[in-house]
Amino acid sequence: MSERSNRRERRGRRTARPWLSWTAALAAAVVCGCAPAGRAPRPPAQAAAPANDAKVAPPPEVARREPPPPSGPARPARMPAITWAELPGGLSVATAVNRALPLVEVRVVVHGGSAADGERTGLAALTGELLLRGGAGNLPGREVLARLESLGASLAVDTGLDATVIGLRAPRDRLAEAIALLGLVVQRPRLDAAELAKLKARAAEAARDRAHTDGRWGAMMILFRDLYALPTELHPYASFGATAAELPKITAADCRAFHAAWYVPKNTVVVVAGDTTPEAARAAVEKAFADRREGEPPALSFTEPMPPRSLKLTVIDRPKSAESELFLGVLGPERGAPEWPALAVAGQVLGGPSGRFSHDLLEPRGAARAASATTLDVAHGPVPLLAHASVPAARAGLAAQAMLEHAERLAATAPSQEEVDAAARRLAGGLGLGIETAAGLADEIARLQVLDLPDDHHDGYRKELRDMTPALAGKVAADHVRPSRAALVAVGDAEVIGPMLSRFGDVKVVDPTRAFERKRTIPRDSSASSAPGQAPAREQP
Repeated sequence: MSERSNRRERRGRRTARPWLSWTAALAAAVVCGCAPAGRAPRPPAQAAAPANDAKVAPPPEVARREPPPPSGPARPARMPAITWAELPGGLSVATAVNRALPLVEVRVVVHGGSAADGERTGLAALTGELLLRGGAGNLPGREVLARLESLGASLAVDTGLDATVIGLRAPRDRLAEAIALLGLVVQRPRLDAAELAKLKARAAEAARDRAHTDGRWGAMMILFRDLYALPTELHPYASFGATAAELPKITAADCRAFHAAWYVPKNTVVVVAGDTTPEAARAAVEKAFADRREGEPPALSFTEPMPPRSLKLTVIDRPKSAESELFLGVLGPERGAPEWPALAVAGQVLGGPSGRFSHDLLEPRGAARAASATTLDVAHGPVPLLAHASVPAARAGLAAQAMLEHAERLAATAPSQEEVDAAARRLAGGLGLGIETAAGLADEIARLQVLDLPDDHHDGYRKELRDMTPALAGKVAADHVRPSRAALVAVGDAEVIGPMLSRFGDVKVVDPTRAFERKRTIPRDSSASSAPGQAPAREQP
């Protein structure tokens, strides 16, 4: 059996495998759906017309020229060959050659993200930041960063739900020296208590600022809590991020224990992409990552979450806000399930650039200024499908009604062949964007590792999209995309939007500045209007 197969088999035996600061990047992805919705592209500049507005005939040779044939489909981006090696102790090295520039990108993937925080929400993210700021070996943090800068290298860390990813960029001729410092940072961090205190203070201040200003972050906090609810335990995905009240509880001892448990060789993959060779990459990594511990990482329990029995409605109160944002979330099949591509297609049918939201939700025909839908990447269990709309507060009820009706219609009636084909083309066209650069290639290999997807995932996914049928997309929508199994979170002035939403059910109003404490509940009022001054629409089931 190959090293690659051995590694995948070992991971398959784990109960869990705890990816990318997600808190900002993910919220942005949900909102934009990969492209801004509802805003037409600016037309290119045109030459001024003749003063007399007369039509100017083209030269004869141009008039006789036949129009060019239509362009064919864009050639799909193909992943280059990836060479794998497994070092003593179980650390894996993946190398992909890209000689576009004399640079090398390295990603250290540690399968321990915020899902592994346990009772200390924010622990994985603070530990990752402390790797960079707290020093390593006998070097203080400033010295580590100064040495990297002297090599023309840079270091960054990103913590998501399922992994912590430490990224390095270095010139080709200084790669071995830069990886030596990287190994020191990852395997022998000082995790200094004084530096941790500074990080906690900054992180708590940032969390307080988000609570006051970042409605999207707040919506994610509630959506993940509601979608991943369990009756007697806390699901690892239920805590999307840490509040200002939770961060001060984390100690240096907590960070050291987290590092000792999760930053073990068998739980680590080093991805090297750029102007190098597999032999040089392996030699540099093997020398720098000298930890030979053979321990396994802890196992997490990813109990199947209980879907809502009825539509859950929450308003994140932002008094006096004239704008509102709506987020509708459901849980679909697991990322590796055969049905997952159909969920992605269903999301595009709803909220893709040519999807139903674009036709019916957006101004001037609809109530929303922007609308989209997308699936989110998680490594374990059911995958969230989130729809988003940005609307004036006075029209939030109309937009919510339209979103719910579109979800119900998609669950009840299979999409057309034309809709499925457009959605599949859109998804296939987005595969592998950026992998022509070393940075994009390293990021994509790291993403596949976080999600436990094979190196040839793009090829298999393209085939599944080519073979997609309306019946399959419709069945997955019928099983998962129903308002009765959804959570709807609205951000805005509860006095304005709360009564409009109450026609769909009881509305919980929470205060984001007080750790999302419940302020009150607005009881269901089926006679409520979806917009001020309008007669009530038909009653929702």
